[in-house]
Amino acid sequence: MSQLVGKRIVLGVTGSIAAYKAADLTSQLIKYGAEVQVVMTRGATQFITPMTLQVLSHRPVGVDIWEEGTNGMPSHIEIADSADLLLVAPLSANVMAEFAHGLAPDLLTSIYLATKGPVLLAPAMNGKMLEHPATQANLATMRARGHAIVDPAEGMLACGYEGNGKLAPVEEIVSRVLSILG
Repeated sequence: MSQLVGKRIVLGVTGSIAAYKAADLTSQLIKYGAEVQVVMTRGATQFITPMTLQVLSHRPVGVDIWEEGTNGMPSHIEIADSADLLLVAPLSANVMAEFAHGLAPDLLTSIYLATKGPVLLAPAMNGKMLEHPATQANLATMRARGHAIVDPAEGMLACGYEGNGKLAPVEEIVSRVLSILG
């Protein structure tokens, strides 16, 4: 399980109930030998603590856009420059809209705009939000930019509805990472 040795994955975690699955995702990527740099939005920290992901990744977790990088450059540039892959899982409707429209109010969105390498997105949200024309247009924009998308799964959603919008299984996300970087 060393297919990702020497690969640096920036794992973006956004404010979705599925954020807790970032712990398993981080662990699985580490098992494959990847170096995982977790970056969380403030919303994500309401669902899972940075400390949990720091312990699993063995690295400090980025949350604050104003934190300086280690090489005298802004942290968002340093992180983006060092990434072999930007993986955002879960990707909320809000952050997807910020990506689609070039907005950069926080560390993760700033990293996205500075990333030149491959991007893999795993959306997760309520099915009604997912099907909204604005969200569908933003998904189309992400695809048009050449980003890989792991489509949401169907099933019981945290809100109690049954439908499409669950974060894809961690194994499926890891498989896509392997296909991109392996």
